[in-house]
Amino acid sequence: MDAVIGAGGPTGLECVKRLAQLGRPVQAIIRSPDKYTDLFSGLGSNVTAVKGDVESSESLTVALAGVKNIIFAASGKGYWSARAVDELGVGAVAEAAKAVGVKHIVLVSSALVSPHNRCHPIRLILNNIRWGLMDSKYRGENLLRKSGITYTVVRPGGLTNGPALTEELVVNQGDRVAGRVSRADVAAVAVAALSDPRAANVTLELSSKSGAVPPANQLSSLFKGLAKD
Repeated sequence: MDAVIGAGGPTGLECVKRLAQLGRPVQAIIRSPDKYTDLFSGLGSNVTAVKGDVESSESLTVALAGVKNIIFAASGKGYWSARAVDELGVGAVAEAAKAVGVKHIVLVSSALVSPHNRCHPIRLILNNIRWGLMDSKYRGENLLRKSGITYTVVRPGGLTNGPALTEELVVNQGDRVAGRVSRADVAAVAVAALSDPRAANVTLELSSKSGAVPPANQLSSLFKGLAKD
C-alpha cells in the first residue's frame, strides 16, 4: 500500500492519479476527506481517502497503518504555516512512518532551498510568500535524512500543469539550477523512485526541456549514476 500526504493539493493529486493509473492501491491522506469526495471519486476503487494531519502524530499513526511507501506532497497554506507543515510535519511523518514499518518516503521539496541560494531572487520571493517557506523546506529535508528511513528528496523547479512525460526530464544535483517542470512529471518521478533502488537516499533537482522529445526509457534510467547524500 502506498500513501500520498497532501493528496488534496495539485501536486499530491497528480501523485494519487499516477499511482491509480498504475493499479497501485493508494491512501489519499488529507485533513478533511469529506471535502474531497468528488475529487477522488473518478480515480477508481484503488484510491481511498483517509483523514490525517501532519500536525497530529496520533492521526498519522492511524492513517499510515499498513502503508509501505509514502509520497509527502503537502505544503502549508497559511502565511505562518511553513514551519508546522514543511518542516515539523515532515519530521512527524518520518517518525510515524518508522513506528508502523514504512519502507520508503519520497519528499517533494523545491529547487533552490539550499542555504547557498539564500540570495537568489526566486528563493527570496518564495521565502516570503509564506514566511520562511524555503528555509522550512530545507530543514524538513534534513529531518527526513536523519530519520533513518530510506528516502528520496525530489526538488522540482517552477511547477506547471502540463501532461506527464511529454518532454525530456533533466536531473541535477547540488541545487545550482531550477528550471520548470509539470506537476504530472513530478508525480511520475516520485512514484518511480518508490521502486527504484538507485533512488534510495538521493536528493535531486528536477526540470524539463521544453519541446524536447523524451526518450522512451527515461523513467527507468532517471536515477542512474546519481550520488547518494
